[in-house]
Amino acid sequence: MKTSRHITFILLILSLSTFGQTITPEQLQRDFTRFRMALNEVHPEMYRYTSKATFDSLFSTTQARLNHPMSQHEFYVTMVPLLVALRDGHIKWIVAGKDEHYPFFTDKLFPLKLYFLGEKAWIAGNYGSVDLPVGAEVMAINGKPIAEIIQTLLPNMTFADGNRIGGKLEDLNHYFSGYYATFIGAPDTFAVTYRAGSNEKNVTLRPVTEPEIKAYAEKNKPVYKSPFRMEFVNERTAILTIEAFFKESNGLKFKPFVADAFRDIRQKGIQNLVLDLRDNEGGEEPLGVLLYSYLAKQPFQYYDHISVRQKKKFSFPAWTSKLYRMAKFMVVKKRGDGYAFTAQRGLKVTKPQKDAYTGKLYVLLNGNSFSVTTEFAARAHADKRATFVGQESGEGIN
Repeated sequence: MKTSRHITFILLILSLSTFGQTITPEQLQRDFTRFRMALNEVHPEMYRYTSKATFDSLFSTTQARLNHPMSQHEFYVTMVPLLVALRDGHIKWIVAGKDEHYPFFTDKLFPLKLYFLGEKAWIAGNYGSVDLPVGAEVMAINGKPIAEIIQTLLPNMTFADGNRIGGKLEDLNHYFSGYYATFIGAPDTFAVTYRAGSNEKNVTLRPVTEPEIKAYAEKNKPVYKSPFRMEFVNERTAILTIEAFFKESNGLKFKPFVADAFRDIRQKGIQNLVLDLRDNEGGEEPLGVLLYSYLAKQPFQYYDHISVRQKKKFSFPAWTSKLYRMAKFMVVKKRGDGYAFTAQRGLKVTKPQKDAYTGKLYVLLNGNSFSVTTEFAARAHADKRATFVGQESGEGIN
C-alpha cells in the first residue's frame, strides 16, 4: 500500500461588502460564483469523499438560498456546508481581519474550557471569575444536552479528512467557545448543568471575551520544552518527541537532531522506541520522509503520486510559492484525467539510513496529529512498522 497526496491551497473567501454590513443578493451570487470557481480550479480531488452528483445538488441548494440580503455571518454559515463536504482539513475559510476561530463574536463567549470525548464533555478550566470543579461532566448548556450540541457543531467543522472526527474534537477542546457562538449563539448568560460525583447542579454564568480566553491560554500554556527532544527512559527504552516538522524550530535544526538521536539510539542498543507525534500538525513534507528513513526496514516509496488540479494560471487571485509558479510547467505532468506534481523527494525510492532503528516502535497520535504527521503515520501503518497508541488523527491518507 502506498500513500497519495493532493496539493490544495488555503482559500480566503471575502465578501464584497464591509464587515457588518448587509450583503445584497447580487453580491452574494458573485461571491458564490467566485467560491465555486476557486474550488473547481484549485482542488485536485473534490469528489474523493462526496460524489459529484451530491456536490452539484448541494451547490444548487446553497445558491438558491442566496436570494435575499444577508449579513456576513449568515452568508458564512450558509456556505460552510460546501467546505465541510470537501472533507479536507487543509481547507480554511477565514474572515478577513478576524481570528479564524472567533470570526463574528469576540464577546458573549462561553466561559468554560471543556474537554470532549465522544458525545461527552468535562470541565477542564475556567475562563471567567466563577470556578467550577475541574473534571465535572457538563450535561447541558442553556437547556440543550451536550450530545446535541456536539452533533450540531461537528457537521459545521472542517478540521478533518473523510469521516474522521478526531481533529474536530481536538478543535473543540481549544475553541469550543468560538464554535458555539458562530453556529449556536452568543447569549447574555449561560445556564450550565453539570455533574460532580453523584450530584447534578445548575449554575448561571456570565459570558467572557476573546481576550479573556486568550489570556487564560497564555497563562496556562505548558512549560516550554524543546520541540525536538529525546529521553532515554532506561537502558532498553527511549522516547523521541517531534512537535513539528520544520527544518529549524526555536534554534534547533531538525536534520542534525534526528541524525544525532538515531546514532545515540543505535549506540545505546535501544529496543523499544516511543515516537510522540501528539499535537504535531505537520510542516515540511521532506522531513517526514527523512524521519521514516531512520525507521524503515527496507527501501520505500513514501508517495504513490501527488495530485494537482491544473497547470494553467488561476482565474482569480491566489497565492502559490514563487518556485512553484516558475517550475510548474516542468514538474506538473498529465496523469489520467488530472495532473500530478513530480518534483518531490517522497516519490522516489528511499533507502533506510545507516543508523536506521529496526526495533519495536510505538507511535503516539491524537486529533492534532495532522498533515505531514499523518502521512508519516500512514506510511508506517502500511508497512506494519509500528504500534499506534492514542486517538484518531485529524487527517486521512490513502
